[in-house]
Amino acid sequence: MIGEPSANKEMWPRPSHATSTAYFPECEPKILLWRKLVLWTVGGYLIMNAGFEMIRIPPVGAGIPIGELALIASLCILNPATLLPKMSRAVWMFPILIWWLLSLSRALFDTSVGGIWSFRDASQAIESLFLIVGFGLVNSVANVEYFFNWLRKILYALAFYGFLFPFARTLQKFSPTLPGLASGANSLLFQVTNTPSLALWSGAWLLLERPKSKKFFQLRDLWAALLIAYSTAFSQGRTVYLQIIVLGVLFFFVRRKVAARWYAVLILGAVLIAGASATGIGLAGRTGHKISLEFIAQHLASSSGSGEGETMGAAGGVGQRIGWWRHIASQMSESAWNEAFGLGYGVPLTDFHNLKGTLTREPHDSYISVWARLGYTGAAVWVLMQFSLYRAWWRSYKLSKNFGWVRAQHNVLLLGVFGVLLLIVAIGEDGFEKPFWAIPYYLFFGVLLRYGIELRKHAELQH
Repeated sequence: MIGEPSANKEMWPRPSHATSTAYFPECEPKILLWRKLVLWTVGGYLIMNAGFEMIRIPPVGAGIPIGELALIASLCILNPATLLPKMSRAVWMFPILIWWLLSLSRALFDTSVGGIWSFRDASQAIESLFLIVGFGLVNSVANVEYFFNWLRKILYALAFYGFLFPFARTLQKFSPTLPGLASGANSLLFQVTNTPSLALWSGAWLLLERPKSKKFFQLRDLWAALLIAYSTAFSQGRTVYLQIIVLGVLFFFVRRKVAARWYAVLILGAVLIAGASATGIGLAGRTGHKISLEFIAQHLASSSGSGEGETMGAAGGVGQRIGWWRHIASQMSESAWNEAFGLGYGVPLTDFHNLKGTLTREPHDSYISVWARLGYTGAAVWVLMQFSLYRAWWRSYKLSKNFGWVRAQHNVLLLGVFGVLLLIVAIGEDGFEKPFWAIPYYLFFGVLLRYGIELRKHAELQH
């Protein structure tokens, strides 16, 4: 079990003046234009989420999404053949390479069945190539610093943007629109699909990097409490409730003091929600139900598929998804090929249409989607790939802890928390199939792999 940092040390020796833009004065950041474009493209996905996802070239019809354009440009500029052997120094590459071979070749093969939709359904396979982009993005100490400075700017933006959640529908009326590939016009700005989850990420950062003080509560703690309570109350999402619980468990095992502040902030947030409910104003959240601790408890309990009163509809949604999963299982059992290699890309996994008439292609569970698309073989390879990535993450965290590199611990934890948030989203949503989740996720892990190599280099210098 890992506790608090043993000393207030930085990642490695750096100049005494805290405002330096690089770890070493003689190493000025040389960030090429494509690096900036990649990072701010990722920033667009993080902040604008579903709206930014619709931007493509050409803007109407089956254009190439902006994320894929950034990926193509990056792979042309980088030299993957050179980077992959270097990546193998930081992570077990075998499952990653097999994943790319299996999923991308299947997507190409399935174009004969689903046409352009085979690539749309294989979005995670394509976007997992951002591992290479992230690894090449931070190819120097200065570029590492540039990346983490950029990350904190994004977290600042999210820490404010989260408060716009209740006003999103009103603000969307003033936003430009763009038609989706299989849907009508949608607003580009003020989409808040995953904003509550990222508000939790920002809240975790506020608690993690608070200035040292004898005071148990600081302004950052209050900011975090307001942000978490506000997003939780108005989002009324069971995924957010579960993310709060899991992050509390994660911090308990890696940073006890942060965990204590996390629990204290949750108590303060609960008091704020209870206070808002007691005023009798009748504030309503995303689902139209009154904001209250009682509703949150009932809503969380409805995850089991049973509910009463206001949560009857939410409980019914669980049964619908289970019905989709059973239908997929029956299709998988039709042949040994399906069980081994899945139903493939290019075919919808459900026959459900939403109120706009758009077909729901994924069964709102990324784990089921991977299994359905690529069978037990693909699912096993995907699980091994995730295991290898999180093992690399854990090794980097332990190394930074052992050397007392506080900033490095914060950096590694911030990337890891984002990953944990997505793992939870994937239980009840098609998170890994959404570019605004998958692209940052894999780019962050690519950065983490390169970062781990740099940490080990500096650890060897201190021995």
